[in-house]
Amino acid sequence: MEMQFRSVPKEVYDVMDLNEKFNYLWNPDSTSSLIGLGSSYVLEFFEFYGERIGDYYDEFIQDPVLKDERFPVFVDQEKRHAAAHRKLNNFITKGIASPAREKYHPRVYDFMYGAYKQFAEPVIAGIEKDKAAGKKYEGEHFKEAVRSVAIFESEVCMTGFAFFDNLFDNGRFEAVLNMSSNLGVLYLLAYHYAEEMEHCCVSIEAFETIYEEQLWTKKLIDKHINNSDLLSQQVILSTLHVARMLGQDISIQQITESLAFQYRIQAGKKYITEGFNAREPEILARREYLVNRWDNEWEPKLLEKIKSKINAGSH
Repeated sequence: MEMQFRSVPKEVYDVMDLNEKFNYLWNPDSTSSLIGLGSSYVLEFFEFYGERIGDYYDEFIQDPVLKDERFPVFVDQEKRHAAAHRKLNNFITKGIASPAREKYHPRVYDFMYGAYKQFAEPVIAGIEKDKAAGKKYEGEHFKEAVRSVAIFESEVCMTGFAFFDNLFDNGRFEAVLNMSSNLGVLYLLAYHYAEEMEHCCVSIEAFETIYEEQLWTKKLIDKHINNSDLLSQQVILSTLHVARMLGQDISIQQITESLAFQYRIQAGKKYITEGFNAREPEILARREYLVNRWDNEWEPKLLEKIKSKINAGSH
């Protein structure tokens, strides 16, 4: 699939905070709405992490046989995603202290600090240590970094399937459009997941090209798909924090048993099998179908609805 640089129209952010009132119910279901907002913080965090790994990729991979010309485009898409989520996250955290700037990450919310210390900091510090010792892509920490990006992208692709299947496809789009109380958040998440489905094979193929080994082995599937994966753990924690910021009470059980949460888990178990690279005919066809419908049908209608909402709210 050809990757595109889509822009998020100004109206999307205008309607998010229309009349300076942020309504968190972008989804008709309250729990799913909170999960989506919690995911926004996780996505901002990991998109910035992926951007940093992309810088090392540009520096370390010079062999044209190993270098994937799509990787910089993929990273640029991720930069745009991080910036878009930053704007949404700023609406939610208005009046709360700004995220800390850590040594290896530009923005770390307090509730993402554990992930930063446990995950991002050791990996990047390890890459720097390996680099000082003369190791580049052959260093174990860079390999782990590229692997982690590919795992994350695979998991987010499954989130994209779950998002569009539950909210847009199979005749659901019009109903959700009419029931959503924050069309800006709905648009932002849809835009992001469309591009995630578009580029999710790139990081997998980059890993397999560099290291000449399969990413999704039985061992990795058992660790990340059959058990609690990295994305799920962070989404749970971030959702709890977002709920507290918004004055909503929610339990871990409500999160994990919700349709939004369970559908992504089930999509992962269905599609991510040994050797998964997101190019299997069924998966590729699904990716192309959903992205094309977003570009040609759902996005124009959603943007038109947003503009109408702004016009109505400004009178």
